[in-house]
Amino acid sequence: MRSAERPLVVAGGGVRHSGAEEALRTFAERTGLPVATTQAGKGVLPYDHPCDVGGVGHTGTETAADLARTADLVIGVGTRHTDFTTASGTLFPEDARFLNLNVTGFDAHKQAALPLVADAREGLTALTEALGDHRRGTGRWAASKRRWQERVDAAYAVPDEDARPTQTQVLGALDTLVDASDILINAAGSLPGDLHKLWRPRSADQYHVEYGYSCMGYEIPAAIGVSSPPPAGPSGRSSGTGRT
Repeated sequence: MRSAERPLVVAGGGVRHSGAEEALRTFAERTGLPVATTQAGKGVLPYDHPCDVGGVGHTGTETAADLARTADLVIGVGTRHTDFTTASGTLFPEDARFLNLNVTGFDAHKQAALPLVADAREGLTALTEALGDHRRGTGRWAASKRRWQERVDAAYAVPDEDARPTQTQVLGALDTLVDASDILINAAGSLPGDLHKLWRPRSADQYHVEYGYSCMGYEIPAAIGVSSPPPAGPSGRSSGTGRT
């Protein structure tokens, strides 16, 4: 990691399952590394965090794609490196090295990686401590990220209010209404692709998409689930949610 010139973090659903969002934020801020996200990992950093570069893979942002194509080290955290994430194995350079932090050994070894079999939160915390004051990120993606947000603005815009809205314009209307407590749910069709590419998550819990099996109708039980907060834990704090 210390010798890498163009490292990229790819954060997957394991970050969320582990509750490792804060550990990832600390790791990214200490090292200055860009963080791209899979479908299951989207939202682990808010869209406006300086280190967040958006979705990666077949349905990712151009910012993340540019960084992936030139990466010399890919640090996978809680990701399975599926075909969608790797663009069917074509996204990353052939000589890129992989370092995979995953609780499952099978996934940790993918892409001929150096495997770190561990919980995402504990592993990220240990890596942050081990790296000390090492910082590699340069923020070189900031201009690309601004250009991508301009493209999102254009996709969200409604130039003719009398016309039937497009799918992305509906997302733009939602974007003006939600706050960090709201949860967006989706399952199948072309919408997950547009969401991964364009949606601007405000919190780690806002983005909830069925990952992997295109289960049409999942939105109904998912809405019931996320609208029903679990009982308060030992601290007396409930993780109650907002609108869905």
